[in-house]
Amino acid sequence: MSNFLNINTPTFVAGLDTGFLYDTEPSPLNDLIPVEVFMFTSIPQRCGLFSVMTEYGSQHARVPIHYLRSLNQTNQTNYPLDWIQLWDSLSYYSSATILEYCKNRAAMIWLKDHTQHKAKYLFTLDWCLGAQYSNGYSEFASGHKTGHLFEGEGGQYFIQPNNRVLWLDGGAWITKKLNKPDWKIFSKEFSCEHTGSRWVSESDEELYFYTFKERTD
Repeated sequence: MSNFLNINTPTFVAGLDTGFLYDTEPSPLNDLIPVEVFMFTSIPQRCGLFSVMTEYGSQHARVPIHYLRSLNQTNQTNYPLDWIQLWDSLSYYSSATILEYCKNRAAMIWLKDHTQHKAKYLFTLDWCLGAQYSNGYSEFASGHKTGHLFEGEGGQYFIQPNNRVLWLDGGAWITKKLNKPDWKIFSKEFSCEHTGSRWVSESDEELYFYTFKERTD
């Protein structure tokens, strides 16, 4: 189910860059305070924003994604915000789901300089339109972007769409090497009822097993 503005997420432990607490820029040289991350705030034209609880009992809302770092990594990367998240939130309406098929799976993220960065999957964000927000690309076939949240091997967190990720598989399914393909963005939108509009119910009666007939007009 999609939620408006604030979305409960699977809880995970991270480090909050203390630059957030002093209104300064994030840096791998800053101290990290352990936090539990538990909510995502989705605002169009804004980067991923998270709510966290510190060990001191202070709660902080709308923490930008680049102020969060993994506590498990020692070789910290320092990619800029537009590298770790390509697209802002697409709507005020969003959902957060752990895709069981991808749970704990590793992946390679294609960065802006065409290098790849290994990361671990956490959960997936997705967007749609709603009563208070009926504009934007969240439901356009060619403009929609799913956002997979990853923990990078360099300590940073990433929100990346499908077309920037190559998944790795410990089993036997993913066995082919993929060079840069010439695939195109799928832009078609289909409606079953629009396609079938030349057909009408054969009877005005409320029959359980009703039949159809094709329009002749």
